[in-house]
Amino acid sequence: MKKSLLFLLTIVTIAMFASCGGDKKSGSSSDASDENIEGVKYEYKDFGYSVVLPEGFKQQNNDAEMEKERGGKLFLGGEGCMIDMTAKEMNYIGDMTPEKSIEQSMEMTKALNDSADIKKIDDISYVSKSLDQFGYRAHYEIQKNGKKFMIDVTYPEEKKDQFEKDLDAVIKSFKAE
Repeated sequence: MKKSLLFLLTIVTIAMFASCGGDKKSGSSSDASDENIEGVKYEYKDFGYSVVLPEGFKQQNNDAEMEKERGGKLFLGGEGCMIDMTAKEMNYIGDMTPEKSIEQSMEMTKALNDSADIKKIDDISYVSKSLDQFGYRAHYEIQKNGKKFMIDVTYPEEKKDQFEKDLDAVIKSFKAE
């Protein structure tokens, strides 16, 4: 009887931590910094970037050709949680700069979703957040060294706190050459 109860508690605990990647391991700081983010590191050398995803996220597939076309991968965290990494080369024409391109991207995002909360992080990056029928969504974009990097995050509505925490950690972990 005691073994059955212990087994059941173990299963329930694992299930709680498996949804959308779970919480960070004990001992890690609640305010993520580059040095202490724990999770699954994804590195894409062709575009020269890396990011740390929350524990429990797994790549959708191992398709190298698709990864090359998209400049990244889609990662699934269970229960409707997704993090999609993409990148592409930018060919700025005329007086276009990363700063101007970010401004245009922010304007387009607002035009497509007027309820989105859009925040400029710095001159070359921004994040937008919104809630729709699929849950909480975020789009992080940074333009650096002639490349556009995008991280799109989707979590179910009931995972708002985890969404905010994980999104912040993923953005802070992003590195580009």
